Amino acid sequence: MHDFTLHADAAAVDDPDFAEASLDRLKQVLFQHDADFSRLERVQIDRVFDRKLVHAIKYNRQVMSGDRPLPHQGGPKGVPTTAGPDIENMKFYVRTYGCQMNVADSNEMGRHLKAKGLVETQDPDDASIFLVNTCTVRQHAEDRAFSEIGRLKRWKAKRPGRKVVVTGCAAERTKEYLEDRFPFLDLVVGAKSIESFEQLAERLLDRRATDEDLDYSVSTIDQKVAAFVTIMRGCNYSCAYCIVPYVRGRESYHSMDQILGEVRDRVSEGAREITLLGQTVNSYRHGENRFADLLRAAADVDGVQRIRFISPHPYYMTDRVIETMAMVPQVCESLHLPVQSGSNAMLKRMMRNYTREHYVALVEKMRRAMPDMTLSTDIIVGFPGETEEDFRQTLSLVEELQFDWGFIFKYSAREGTPAAQMDSLPQTLIEERHQQCLELVDRIALEKRLKLVGTTQDVLIEEGSVGRTHTNYKVYVRREAQARQVAAPRNVVPGEQVRVLITNAQRATLEGEIHNGNVTFENFWEEDSRVRTCSD
Repeated sequence: MHDFTLHADAAAVDDPDFAEASLDRLKQVLFQHDADFSRLERVQIDRVFDRKLVHAIKYNRQVMSGDRPLPHQGGPKGVPTTAGPDIENMKFYVRTYGCQMNVADSNEMGRHLKAKGLVETQDPDDASIFLVNTCTVRQHAEDRAFSEIGRLKRWKAKRPGRKVVVTGCAAERTKEYLEDRFPFLDLVVGAKSIESFEQLAERLLDRRATDEDLDYSVSTIDQKVAAFVTIMRGCNYSCAYCIVPYVRGRESYHSMDQILGEVRDRVSEGAREITLLGQTVNSYRHGENRFADLLRAAADVDGVQRIRFISPHPYYMTDRVIETMAMVPQVCESLHLPVQSGSNAMLKRMMRNYTREHYVALVEKMRRAMPDMTLSTDIIVGFPGETEEDFRQTLSLVEELQFDWGFIFKYSAREGTPAAQMDSLPQTLIEERHQQCLELVDRIALEKRLKLVGTTQDVLIEEGSVGRTHTNYKVYVRREAQARQVAAPRNVVPGEQVRVLITNAQRATLEGEIHNGNVTFENFWEEDSRVRTCSD
């Protein structure tokens, strides 16, 4: 059944008692004819299509329990109207799994929805659109996302007109599987199609232009202090363990004008720190411009206080990039440079295209140029074929280079990658090596943070009383300490840069008190004067 026609006298429809009786009769007729609610497209009441009633019937909500009157308000003589909703204030919710690239993609898709008048909410119960941005780099991340998607069937059924959108790398790799397993999905967008999301979202919203059971709120502006800007997509490398090139494709680069325009947009929205993103971000090239040129150009944008980038590849850490990091004040002297293994045999098997010696020499060169820089890394343990000696070489590299922090991953086979065809190590052995490497990295991280206790750091407040140093240490500024400061009697606010005396250190964070108020020329001058006076 696609159509259903109900004839009633217009004056009678104005009568609530008659309307209730008509609704009861409508339900009886629909059930008697075993109506397929999923295929019902419209109900006609005297040649006026009432899609609001149809949505309620299709989703088996209020109207089927008899506690909602037949709509009869809004049109002349009580005839139901069919005007579309005020989409401008519809809410959407985003759940992101995976890396910073996925976070940036989520932000980009969110901006497209906001540009169409939708409002982001932090409460999924308030939303009409639920967007899940998936990750497929490791099986655990993919499983978590699929479990989330499965639970959304009940979320969607709770309110007519709700939509579920799945995007990202897992959506690219398993699109047909997702559509078969979760037939309630409204849109599946793979990672390679993220840049077409604006057009895809347009069609999604067009399909719901008659849904009147939406929620509304007042639009807000995103005030995030630290923002991501994607400068490229895809990856030209073929690391044996990595699924990314298969789900994101080969490298493509945004133009300098496009990137700088987005940087200016993020600054106008309140951002003070910009992180440039790409799978091999420092391989960026567009025309005559290279990554070092982009760093300098982004630093020249008014309002940009700090610039970071992630994730670089060792091969593209050129002398020009290192020089730019050292010479341009806005470019932070902090780098996340994945090494994956300390064994040359494993690096070759992983197809990483560098050696341990090359990586160590590169780190030494960077530390000569930036003595205070922080360095973090990624390490995979339990890669197929990893011997005890290979693993010991990884531990020795961690000891040698003294990483400020690191992310230690247990190898996870991804279907379609070369490593998936290799014989896996026993899971118990992988777990043991993971724990051992993690303990070493955590010990070094704590030792390095403890050395910062008693020092004064410049902290950019990001949210609440939490901020980061130029070298990317997370710092909690205690509010009670702020209240004691004569120079800073008020609480700090996001986007404010303050000097913080570090009073405590944990494995992953620092704590401190505001010292001498805001960072200003006068404060630096006064402190420098005191130092020179004491030294005399």
